[in-house]
Amino acid sequence: MIYFDNAATSYNRPPCVKEAVAAAIDAFGNPSRGAYSASLDADRCLFETRMQLAALAGAEGPDCVAFTINATQALNTAILGLGLQAGDHLIVSLQEHNSVLRPAYRLRERGVVVHFVGLKADARLDMEDLEQTLRTIRTQNPDARIAVALSHGSNVTGNVIDLSRVSALCSENQATWILDAAQTMGIIPINMRRLGIDILCFSGHKALMGPQGTGAIIVRRGIRLSPLMAGGSGIRTFLETMPQEMPEHLEAGTQNAHSIAGLHAALAFAEGKRETWRAQALSLRKQLLSGIDAINRQAGEERIHVYGRGTAVNPAPASCQSDSEPVLPTVAFNIGQLEAADVADRLWRDRQIAVRAGGHCAPLIHRFFGTEKRGIVRASFSHANTPGQVQILIEELKKIERSL
Repeated sequence: MIYFDNAATSYNRPPCVKEAVAAAIDAFGNPSRGAYSASLDADRCLFETRMQLAALAGAEGPDCVAFTINATQALNTAILGLGLQAGDHLIVSLQEHNSVLRPAYRLRERGVVVHFVGLKADARLDMEDLEQTLRTIRTQNPDARIAVALSHGSNVTGNVIDLSRVSALCSENQATWILDAAQTMGIIPINMRRLGIDILCFSGHKALMGPQGTGAIIVRRGIRLSPLMAGGSGIRTFLETMPQEMPEHLEAGTQNAHSIAGLHAALAFAEGKRETWRAQALSLRKQLLSGIDAINRQAGEERIHVYGRGTAVNPAPASCQSDSEPVLPTVAFNIGQLEAADVADRLWRDRQIAVRAGGHCAPLIHRFFGTEKRGIVRASFSHANTPGQVQILIEELKKIERSL
């Protein structure tokens, strides 16, 4: 199999991840629930993983890191846990994943005013719209409570937002900032303290290469969230509510210590390698874009349309894209009038190439592109992929284009 669906989940995990999970299954007791070695070993692994994640995210400390089962749980905890009430404001964008949109819609049912920031012609976040939305709210109601929940990188196009500018706008307008880093954590450096990020949410099974069932929410000290769930915490047993101390405040029940052990191993394995890996994956993205450009030039028209680096109105060749632009190793495209699912099925049937097709759990960006019915094909790369694999994909796309 040629695996090009790394934006969904990593596939070629290092062997140490499997070894760590297996060892944990044999050795771990319940973390924070005993004074014997098996419990203490599990607790130590969790604490060390909190330290790794806090360092990677530039957080204030390991106590700020609460484990979740994925980015979705983290985002629900953040968005619903802020306690926004009727008349408060939540700002999201058209490129958001349903992990942001569905909690936002739930708040809208409760009277929270939800604002949708638009996209530029190339599907990048419209920063001017964000600025205008924030300033309008603040001008009309100086005491309004505002939260901003944005994805760092689109899981469809791979476009990445300008964190520095979002930081400045949130600071100027006293808005609480929630960053969805599901696609970028482990690929693009993030420093919460320097950028003023209030809450960071991400999964552990994508670029971080941990097992599925892992994720985290990192909360700046001073930000208080209501827990999404309540239950056992290992401390403060006689309280009727969850303990106020972090991270126990947000962690109800037994953590997924076995999988977190795998995440711990993956984080250690990746130390010092991320910059090189990102460069390798981005070179594959550039190779595919160049191959698509060549197919379109030979056809004399745009037979394969790429989303997120230009539009049909103003297509931008891959060679014109600045290497300094922040972007994820993802290419979203369609071929002619074919359904995205048909393209993905043919790639799998003919050459066992695994790509993602469909709505990608991001409905509003499909309305922006007009692809609600046909969907979009997405190829997403990691350092484990090779130029030879990408060349095979290009040859297969060429065959499909010629069959139209």
